[in-house]
Amino acid sequence: MSDIDAQKLRRLDLNSLVALHALLSTRSVSRSADLLCLGQPAVSHILKKLREQCGDPLLCRDGRGLTATPYAEALLPALEAWLAEAQRLLAPPAFDPMALDGVYRLAMPDLLEAALLPDLIAALQQQAPSLRLEVAAMAAGEAEAALEARRIDGAIGHFPARAARLSRQALFRNRFVCAHHAGRLALPAALDAAALAQPPHLYTSYIGNSASLVDDYLAAQGLTRRVIASTASLLAIPLLLERLPAVAVLPELIGRVLRTEAGGLTLRPVADAALEIAVEHVWHPRCDADPLRQFIHAILLRQTAAWRGGQEEAGLSTV
Repeated sequence: MSDIDAQKLRRLDLNSLVALHALLSTRSVSRSADLLCLGQPAVSHILKKLREQCGDPLLCRDGRGLTATPYAEALLPALEAWLAEAQRLLAPPAFDPMALDGVYRLAMPDLLEAALLPDLIAALQQQAPSLRLEVAAMAAGEAEAALEARRIDGAIGHFPARAARLSRQALFRNRFVCAHHAGRLALPAALDAAALAQPPHLYTSYIGNSASLVDDYLAAQGLTRRVIASTASLLAIPLLLERLPAVAVLPELIGRVLRTEAGGLTLRPVADAALEIAVEHVWHPRCDADPLRQFIHAILLRQTAAWRGGQEEAGLSTV
């Protein structure tokens, strides 16, 4: 059985223990009032209640000052230790990335991995060498349930279905490019809606509703496109374009990775800036104040800012 007197403690205002510490330390009601930012009558009232609860005068008049009773003298060290422990309990722990020894689980599409993961891992090896990053390929529609179930700690990608209970921040906006094989199809250097709608199209369902985004964009211009095939694999796109006089409209970052990995692709920018998607980092609100999540997010922001700056400086290559 516990020897804690719940009924007695229930009547105790724990804030009064802070006042008691001030009173026993200063032996002065007025100085205690200054420390506590309270009026002297309020501190005197607290002292009166404490005397009743403790069954001891605690402080007695001694000439022009106050002196502590033997009970109060014995109480002060234990009270200081308790308040110090309470302060440590409520203080946020110091965050040292070099001391991290755990796992951060991040979901993102595989081609975003190819674009973002090398720099992210390099930064973590330098700043948090004992932290292990686990990356899972996951469709955007599965991220919310995985975050709720704690199977992942965060997710990066395009999340058109906005769940109100998830926290999110955009990392960058990605315009679209038109990928094709120059040996199979000739296109103008920059495409407007009419030029984009003319050739046959391939699309991949892997990147969520980007296909419908392109269709909606063309429909707003009074145009439609002819889709000859769709694939769930992004890596199949270069192989198909190598054989077919067709195009694939993709987010620029994915198009660049495909061109680097597969070769042979030409990327043409779509002239209308309205055709863009946001690439976001999403997480569960329970991790809003988590120092580890904030640390990972800060690295992602720095890296994507550097990526955006490099793109603006170099421009999009069309070869």
